[in-house]
This record gives sequence, C-alpha cells and structure tokens, in this order.
Amino acid sequence: MADSRPIELPEYGVGFLLSTLGFHSHAVWAERLLPLGLDSRQAAMLLQVAAAEGQPQQALARALKIPPSRVVALVDELERRRLLRRRGDPADRRVRTLHLTPQGRQMVRQLVQASAAHEEGLCAGLDAAERAHLVSLLRKAATGLDLSDTVHSGLAEGEWRRP
Repeated sequence: MADSRPIELPEYGVGFLLSTLGFHSHAVWAERLLPLGLDSRQAAMLLQVAAAEGQPQQALARALKIPPSRVVALVDELERRRLLRRRGDPADRRVRTLHLTPQGRQMVRQLVQASAAHEEGLCAGLDAAERAHLVSLLRKAATGLDLSDTVHSGLAEGEWRRP
C-alpha cells in the first residue's frame, strides 16, 4: 500500500531567497551594463583598477581571483576601448601596471551611478536601518563562508551570461 501522507516540503528560506534575489540582481545588473557596453567582469575590473590605480596586472588577477591569462584578454579589450592603459613599471620592466584613461574615469563614474541605482532598486522595500542591517548580516554570512565581501565569487567562473 502506497504512503499517502502529505509530504513535508522545505521552507522557502535563506538559500531560496538568496538564489532568487541573486538571479534577479544579476539580470538587472546585466541590463544596467548594456548601455555602457560592459559585462560584469569588465565592470569589476574597472572598479578594481579605480580602487587601486597603478597596481600590477598580476595583482589585479589575484584580487579578482581570475586566472592571469583571462585577465590579459580582458585588459586587452578594455585597452582597445581606451578605458585602461598599461604602463611599464620603472622598477621592473617585466611588470605592467594598469591605469584608467580619461574615458575610463568617465566610465567608472557611470558605473558608480549605475551601482547606486542598482542598490536602490534592490532595496526598495527596506528603510535605511533595515538596509544597513541586511548588509551587515550578509557580510557576516560571507565571512563565515570565507567569501569576499568586495569581489564576486562568480568572477572566477566562466564568462557570465545574461540569464
């Protein structure tokens, strides 16, 4: 005889909500980047360079947790678009440091605006105190999982695609 008792389904809790919010966030972010002609990796790279201009290309690869060979291709593309430029390091000619161009600085300003709009959209249902508390809890959760709270763990994976 078959067991006809109701199956106790799991609660739609943290995992489900983070996943669905993350999927939504990624899709909206990709849409925000379209007018800028950037993908998520390029945006992350420009923001990282802006945060520590003049750093060696290899340091950027380590910070973003992207293999150096992939960073070369990404920097090549951003350099081709005149958003970044490489410079030789006077102390070590083998080292190439990364710098924003004037167009790159303007793009970073646009990224900062897009990021602020993105945050506002994602937190539309929260007041300022709730938003600060949520960020604090999410940082604590990320730290507990040994994840960065400044570099997206998905950057190290294959190319991000629009969902």
